[in-house]
Amino acid sequence: MMNTGEKIDYMIQCLKVAKAEYEYSVDYLANEPDGPEEYESWWAYLRRHRQPNKSLIRDNLRNVARMGFQVANEVK
Repeated sequence: MMNTGEKIDYMIQCLKVAKAEYEYSVDYLANEPDGPEEYESWWAYLRRHRQPNKSLIRDNLRNVARMGFQVANEVK
């Protein structure tokens, strides 16, 4: 069982993961090759970069929301 401080630390770590993945996805989209005619550059780009994980962002934000309600109810 986590105490209130540990729950807050958990929420902070979840937010850090969500933010890092969001920043990666913005960078990924900004640097991807233009148009389908650049077939070779697409393959080279996909070999060097992983796909952004949107569910990682959503799940971490949901964890923060759930834990936030619990902590809010615990604080007196």
